[in-house]
Amino acid sequence: MNLYSLKEISHRIDGKLIFSDISEEINFGEIVEVRGKNGSGKTTLLKIITGLINCKNIDSDNTTLDQVSYLGHKNGLIEEITLRQNFEILGIQPEKGLFKKFNLLQLKNQKIFNLSYGEKRKVALIRLISSGKNIWIMDEPFAGLDSKAIDELKTIISDHIEKNGTVIMTNHQEEIPESKKIILRS
Repeated sequence: MNLYSLKEISHRIDGKLIFSDISEEINFGEIVEVRGKNGSGKTTLLKIITGLINCKNIDSDNTTLDQVSYLGHKNGLIEEITLRQNFEILGIQPEKGLFKKFNLLQLKNQKIFNLSYGEKRKVALIRLISSGKNIWIMDEPFAGLDSKAIDELKTIISDHIEKNGTVIMTNHQEEIPESKKIILRS
């Protein structure tokens, strides 16, 4: 089933053409990787897909936005409170197993500003995974993760796809073989 229809999307920033003529159908149950060099517009395309940047050349069902959980470059965590409190404030009850998979169980009472970049990224990923949303849109989800965490996340993504979830992501790491690719060339 069609989720998004991108029709000859082009985008300029400060008069400079970032990308042009991107056309693609994105369906439920797919992994879509947006790939390209730094500055090619990967993050911008994700923002267009999520509706953060308005674009008339994208069609989606009116209920699609209610199904989206988005993780951008910034993790969106409150640094001055604990990992546990960051979930409580949003009313999210993540699976205890996720903390174990990402090796964060012992850090639940640590303030976010005491965590490493990779640990913060794992917390943000757990929040996205625990959102209960069907569409995960992630900007460089593997950035800052160790190889074990990358393998865990790939498994979680595969499980999400098997349940007819959708993942749209930018990725500079090794390609995910079963994914659909949108290649941006600047």
